[in-house]
Amino acid sequence: MNKLLYFTCPTDQLEPVINNEIEYENYYFNSLGNSATFDSDLLIRLKKLITSKSINKIYFVLSTDNRIVLDALGNQKYSSITGLNQFYYHIKMHQENAKDLWQERYSQLLVFSYHLNSKIAELKQGLQDLLSVELDINGKIYDIRKKDFIRIHSELFCLKYANFN
Repeated sequence: MNKLLYFTCPTDQLEPVINNEIEYENYYFNSLGNSATFDSDLLIRLKKLITSKSINKIYFVLSTDNRIVLDALGNQKYSSITGLNQFYYHIKMHQENAKDLWQERYSQLLVFSYHLNSKIAELKQGLQDLLSVELDINGKIYDIRKKDFIRIHSELFCLKYANFN
């Protein structure tokens, strides 16, 4: 049986949606806008959870109407919440990357993809020395209007901005 760990934002309230759509043994880790910082303490706790529950897949999930990410892209009224300043900065950087690297008008889904790909890379990097097996780690976006999960843009599409001299 597949055992999955989902990183979600509590404002999205996606746990019931995921449980109805995906009939596996599901575990959840919540942080605002998927803003968790994978420091050594958190990575050790995640390793214990992953090994004790035999988790074999991890997903980072956000909904298209995620209040925290949309606020970071907009008027930033939640920026005073402890720990969100750095997160908001990173979201704005992802927005700038999308504008700079894509000729078409950037889409909100592209910014979400940049963010989730960044979190995936951060978690993979943190877990690589702690786990003996490599986990399948991906991202999804829940489209509120279509009531369906869509895969995030590949990290190949979400290039980082670079300067050449």
